[in-house]
Amino acid sequence: MKTTVFLICLSLLAFRASFAQTDSVKGPHRVLVIEIKNEVDAGMASYVERAVEQAEKAHAVILLHVNTLGGRLDAAIKIRDAILNAKVPTTIAFIDKRAISAGSLISLAAKKIVMSSGSTMGAATPIYETGEKASEKVNSYMRGEMKSTAEANHRDPRFAVAMVDETNGLDSSTGIMLPPGKLLTLTTVDAIKIKYADTTAETIDAAIASVGIQTTDIINTEESFGDKLIRFLTSGIVSSLLIMIGMAGAFYTIKTGHFGAITMAAIAAFALFFGGQYITNVAPFIAIVLFLAGITLLLIEVSPVPTFGLAGVLGIIGVVAGLFLALAGDLKTLTPERTTQTFVTLAIALSGVIVLGYVIVKYGPKATWLQKFRNMATTADTTFYASAQALLIGKRGITQTMLRPAGIVLVDDRKIDAVTNGEFISPGTAVSVIQMTGNRVIVQALDEETVTQHDEHTPEHGDTFGGRLPK
Repeated sequence: MKTTVFLICLSLLAFRASFAQTDSVKGPHRVLVIEIKNEVDAGMASYVERAVEQAEKAHAVILLHVNTLGGRLDAAIKIRDAILNAKVPTTIAFIDKRAISAGSLISLAAKKIVMSSGSTMGAATPIYETGEKASEKVNSYMRGEMKSTAEANHRDPRFAVAMVDETNGLDSSTGIMLPPGKLLTLTTVDAIKIKYADTTAETIDAAIASVGIQTTDIINTEESFGDKLIRFLTSGIVSSLLIMIGMAGAFYTIKTGHFGAITMAAIAAFALFFGGQYITNVAPFIAIVLFLAGITLLLIEVSPVPTFGLAGVLGIIGVVAGLFLALAGDLKTLTPERTTQTFVTLAIALSGVIVLGYVIVKYGPKATWLQKFRNMATTADTTFYASAQALLIGKRGITQTMLRPAGIVLVDDRKIDAVTNGEFISPGTAVSVIQMTGNRVIVQALDEETVTQHDEHTPEHGDTFGGRLPK
């Protein structure tokens, strides 16, 4: 008897909660429209998250106006999570022509789905840019996301899985006959038949009315300047340019020892790159940590601290790993397409750095406008080689920078590029020229005490970062 009374009370509470929820949805509400158009990317995810916050503050119904062929899986998952977790009266996906791939995942996150006539939804298998199917690991992840999203809104998960996995197909008992080997793409008629879509409509106003929502007003949202800026900064071409400018500036700073406008441009480029990736939650915090650690190790490598090349190798690994993770994002959602895009972006940036590095080395010393950016205390006199090559052998000089094994040596009050036979030599060390090969000056350390010399350009010579030499 007690059990029966308890069940009756529980049923009444459930009915009351259901009635209250239905009443809150059907009462007059503001409706906030979020546009899901064109490619799904990090900029769109930022825009949707901001719009959802706006809807929550206004206690407004969310309507997703969907017409997309898909895009980045990680961005789609962020949008999906934002819609599922939105604290609003209800959510509606109005599929106006197509919700393909990532678009179908986003649409399934809404409590109600309305489709215009002639629309389609499905075909959500992750693929390469070449059209090849992604790895089973990626497809398994996508199957799970589609299935759980369908279940969250009480839709039959078999159809969501069939949009990703063509292995099993569907039999006639489901309402749709789909042979094995074929992916599921629903038409408007099919979607209504299997209750994936609630109804049809041709306009936003009609879509709202078709699910019984009374509106006070409709708020049309659009991407802000910040959203557009983030989309711009996170695009492949711009990311490549920012990395290229940053790396070229870092190379120039290390090569010339001058910390100025070019160095600041490099810092700004890296700040914009990592800022755009981090704000959209694409770049994990570990990516920034690895990159900064790599830069720190590279600075140690070019300093007088002897690391025998280890800091340089680890620094390069840290920088590359940091840039890769910043571009790739969450490795769990790393699709083959985004992997390819990441490597292409890095390849373009590296190619640009090599070209700029060559230009800096070859033409930099001759460019008069670059003189103000150069540290004359650590810049070689390139006019010396053509006139006095033969006179250098046997000459003695003082290292002006760390030789690792290349650097700058002061010989007869002229700064020249020099290299050792492999050993590292600290700044302020006495050396002698033992060999000339073309413009290549080979030196070795003398068994003399480390000295400090002065010239007319600088009060005290230092390493490439201006540090004082030991006396």
